[in-house]
Amino acid sequence: MQPTDLFWENSDWEKTDKHLLAVRSMPFSRKWPFIPTKTGLYVIRGPRQVGKTSWLKAILSAHCSQKKCFYLSCEEIIDFRDLGRLLSSIKKCELIILDEISFIDGWDRAIKHFIDGGYDGILCVSGSHAYDLERGADLMPGRFGGGGDFHLLPMSFEEFEDARSQANWRTDDRVSELRAYFRSGGFPLAVSSAGATGRPSKGVCSTYLKWILGDVKKLGKDPNKIEEILIQIYKTIQNPVSFQTLAKKTSIGSPNTVIDYIRVLEASFCLRTLYAIDPNTGARKHRSDKKFYFTDPLVYWIAADLAGDKTPEHWEEAIAELSANEHLFRRFQRFGYFRTSKGEIDFMAAGKWAVEVKWAPVVTSLSKTFHDTQLPQKIVWSQSNFLDQWPS
Repeated sequence: MQPTDLFWENSDWEKTDKHLLAVRSMPFSRKWPFIPTKTGLYVIRGPRQVGKTSWLKAILSAHCSQKKCFYLSCEEIIDFRDLGRLLSSIKKCELIILDEISFIDGWDRAIKHFIDGGYDGILCVSGSHAYDLERGADLMPGRFGGGGDFHLLPMSFEEFEDARSQANWRTDDRVSELRAYFRSGGFPLAVSSAGATGRPSKGVCSTYLKWILGDVKKLGKDPNKIEEILIQIYKTIQNPVSFQTLAKKTSIGSPNTVIDYIRVLEASFCLRTLYAIDPNTGARKHRSDKKFYFTDPLVYWIAADLAGDKTPEHWEEAIAELSANEHLFRRFQRFGYFRTSKGEIDFMAAGKWAVEVKWAPVVTSLSKTFHDTQLPQKIVWSQSNFLDQWPS
């Protein structure tokens, strides 16, 4: 199981490594969150082509001259038994990196056994979906030393601005920069392809769709059903909708099957679910209709293309709202939407704050619900302060 070509033992491997070369060829450089130095298990999650492997190669590069290291992409390992045999053969390595571990059936069993057996080095594992990875991570971090569960996600708007500054593409008009972000999203390849115009090449969406469908197929799901759900979420993106309605509007039929496919999209970092909340306690109203938001503008354009909409109506408003949801989620996580007969609040943390998104130069209308709800902090994100003024 252990490969004979230990490329990292070659002193010049960084000069020819395809992942590091791809990073260097970009017109901008994305900063990695950190380089692990303490003993522990580091679980790194994120979507395909967001830079996880390049981050892992940077970790390998930082350690390989001082430590006995091992790196492997796990896509050809069948199950936890094979993984266990591999780990037994490399237990003396001080740094072990296992890329794309999440598709190994029962991977967490092998890792748990390995750690409980006394491994005391740096162990980094990564994956492009959270189905098994999240379950395994819950069992592992804290078992020994440092480590933890970390995400590498598409670039935020702040990172996007930094990347465009590095590439000398950034303008002084913040609204124009936001529109560029709305068109390309934060996947590095899409941003690089978009260049100064802010418009990615035509092949970028189809390439990312293939990666999404490839991953869901590996999870045993029907790619055609995933496409149907993407289309329906695109069509209802700013409105609450029930699982029953999604089932009726697709060939899936069963609400329970829709729930399963929604979870697959969430686990693949394509989608987030926003729940209605109780305004007093913040408790989620699981029986109420949900709002579904794509995690990145690029996924919106993928779904729009599947729906046959080349120039969607009100696309700026839709992407502003999904971007607001994603950026708020990365900061706060626990919030929802609040609706009464007098209107709706887009995003609210009970007893703390509310954010309403109005993608316009001047805000002309706010719901009575927003006006009447008493909270310590209420913010309206218009074009002048979008993703700029934040709840405290």
